[in-house]
Amino acid sequence: MLIYGHRGARGEAPENTLAGFGYAYQAGVRAFELDVRLCADDELVVMHDATVDRTTGATGAVAALTAAELGRLDARRTCPTWPEPVGVPTLAAVLQRFAALAQWAIEIKHDTPERLEQVGRRLVSAIERYDLAGRTTVTSFDPVALGIVRRLAPGLPRAYIGAFDQPHELQTALELGCRQIDVPIATGSAALVRAAQEQGLLVTGWQGNDAAALRLLVAWGVDQITTDYPSMALAWFREQEASA
Repeated sequence: MLIYGHRGARGEAPENTLAGFGYAYQAGVRAFELDVRLCADDELVVMHDATVDRTTGATGAVAALTAAELGRLDARRTCPTWPEPVGVPTLAAVLQRFAALAQWAIEIKHDTPERLEQVGRRLVSAIERYDLAGRTTVTSFDPVALGIVRRLAPGLPRAYIGAFDQPHELQTALELGCRQIDVPIATGSAALVRAAQEQGLLVTGWQGNDAAALRLLVAWGVDQITTDYPSMALAWFREQEASA
């Protein structure tokens, strides 16, 4: 079972930061999930929200700040006990630091079609530059973003994220030519996982944030799991293997 550290290790370290990804790597995580957005000087930065308010000590839109300005922020707000300041990184900085990582799931966040075109072009270029095409899945809730990536790089694996509580969502993933769907534990089911796999899709379950959730996702038969607590998840799987 491949375990993705959600935003690095969101529940254990500052999310979507170099420090957080480093923490996850030291814990044994070899697959990262992260989010990208376009900032004011058209760099791709690693940030989940459209604003910096929740994760940093500042306020304002990511799109209104430069990469340098974002890098100078203190992004420990979700993990205030972290011992030293950490900034908002560029995607290039993360990819360069962890270029040897086994697997990446890079999520494109909602934006206007014009800006998503820029995001898609820059993301495809970064994946090519760091030779990650065979190790990266581009994910999104946004069908427009996935359509853009499909046009720019048809062979690059894509995953549609959704609630999957309506039949049309699975059909959307298929129409977009996705290789994978990402299914939330709150609205997914074993039947959905089977239906997707019968169509040739991989299924990632999220979030596997405690033993009960991990047990349920395994019972559903998912192919991969994303978790905010990768240290816990990896330890749980080691215990299962030891007791088998």
